[in-house]
Formats: sequence, structure tokens, C-alpha cells
Amino acid sequence: MNRLTLKIKYTAKVLCFIPLLCAGGAWGAESLNVSTSLSPDDPVYKGLQSFKKDVESGTRGEIKVKLFSSGQLGADNELLQHAQAGSNVAVVVDGARLAQFVPEFAILPAPFVFKNYDALKRFINSPIFAQWNEKLTAEAGLTALSFNWYQGARMLITQKPVTKPADLSGVRVRALEAPVTIETIKCLGGSPTPLSWSEIYSSIQTGVVDAAEAQPTAIYGSKLYEITKYITRTEHIHLMTGIIVSQKWLATLSAENQKILKEAASKNGELASENTINVGEKMLQEMASKGMTVSKVDVQPFIDACKYVPEKLGLSAAQKQVNSIIN
Repeated sequence: MNRLTLKIKYTAKVLCFIPLLCAGGAWGAESLNVSTSLSPDDPVYKGLQSFKKDVESGTRGEIKVKLFSSGQLGADNELLQHAQAGSNVAVVVDGARLAQFVPEFAILPAPFVFKNYDALKRFINSPIFAQWNEKLTAEAGLTALSFNWYQGARMLITQKPVTKPADLSGVRVRALEAPVTIETIKCLGGSPTPLSWSEIYSSIQTGVVDAAEAQPTAIYGSKLYEITKYITRTEHIHLMTGIIVSQKWLATLSAENQKILKEAASKNGELASENTINVGEKMLQEMASKGMTVSKVDVQPFIDACKYVPEKLGLSAAQKQVNSIIN
């Protein structure tokens, strides 16, 4: 075997380390592979199913959308790298993942920055956020088809009652491997343990972690009510996500099809967000009926404990930009 053959085989191996991306002509511009860590029962995933229908009908079949739930397509960071290289992959992610390219994005999932969904939505629709998305394209070759996919308010899921940050002392809490998430768990009182969400059930079962923080739909979708006892409604983060794609890939499409993709993403993001809010409350009630204790708490001690986070992470300017829109 000569060196050229070896090089070709090695290159193919690297490109196809995620088999699903390399199957069925997935690299052609006629298809878009959409990845999310959420389960098929999640309202956001149901919104993606509607997005798929709108895109395929709107483009008269010129673009085929393939959906992959529960992280089966691969890790978000690896998929973002594929998108940077021009792959036809879309990743549903939040600002914590995008902060590696544009640091300002980390303010979106910073603790207690947004009081509610309406404030978050107002900022996402602002010219300032549009500038951040333009910067994402310039710096990383990525762009959001839309960034209005609300996943809900994040809460603490524990084995013991929590009423103040000190109650989480020594408690290992699952964390996304991102500075803003790690710092958030620290300020809430816990010990952050980086871990993929797809591993959360088995990790709590086996004691790798003691607790987690997530929105109601994710808690329910991962069946954490089977192995945990308490949900504390700290609502420390209002989680907004977007459908992130390769600008290079997007530019290969006709202007009309690009418009269809963006309009379908925006329309279904709005619908999925409303559904998330409605379904989330029902899921909390159902988890309570299954034996979990769901409680509200005085969040002021947590707010006070987390005030330092934006400044520590170099996000003071970004926070001022946010406040200029929402206050």
C-alpha cells in the first residue's frame, strides 16, 4: 500500500468518525442533519419535526431534513467543528457552547441575568444579538437559523431539600463542560462535575454525581423522577437555544431556500417555546404525583451568591448590553 492510499484512507477515517454523518449521501447540500441532546418526547424535538415538514414542503423536496435525538449523532462540540468545516449538520445548542467562538454568548446562560422568558425573548430579537450572530459567522463560520428555541427555566434536582446555597455544599452536580455552567454551579453552592447529559441517569444511579440542574422537560424526558427526590424551582437560568449551521454550507443553497430554512426555524422555534412553557408546568405536576417534592424557594440568597459570575468571566460589558435591552 503506497503513501497516497494510506493518506486517503486516513482522511476518510477522520471525516467519518461519526458514522451517521457519512451515511446515505449526508454530505450533499440536499440534506441537513439536525442534532439535539433532547429526547423525542421533548417539545423542542416535536418543534424540530414540524421544522422538518415545513422545510421539505417549502423547498419542494430540494432539502431533506434528518433529525437525530438524544445526542445519537455525536457530541455537540465535535458537530460544531464539522459545521465549521462546511458540513451539512445543524446543532441545537445554547450560548455556553457558542462562547468558545464569541465570548458574549456566555451571558445568555449566566445565572439570574434574565428574569423570565419574555425578557430573554426581547433580547434575542434585538439588534445587539443580531450583531453577536454576525460575529459568530465572521469568527467561526457558523450562523443561527434562529435562536428562539426556549427550553425552559432550569431548576435543581437533588436527593435532599435545598433552600440556600450552603445546602449544596459537597454535592456533586452535573455540569456542562463550559466555564459559565461550572461557575454557576459553584455559586449555587455545589461541586460541578462535567458530564454529558446523555449519561445523567446512570451517573446519578451509580453515584458519579449526586444532583443535576435542568429544565422540567429535560428532567421528565430523562426520567430523573425515578431516581431523585427533590426539584427546587430556583429558575437560575432561562435556557434559550438556537439551530446552528455552517455558513459555508448555507451559502451553497439558493437565496429562496435559505429564506425558507430561516423562516421555518423562527416560526417553529416560537411554537416550540410556547409548548415548552405549557408542557413544563404539567410535567412538574406529574413528577410531583410520582413522588417527587417540587418546591419554590426564596431565590435571593442564590441571586446574591451568583452576582460575581459575569464579572469573573469577563462578561460585564455583555451584561450591560443585555440590560440596555431588557431593563
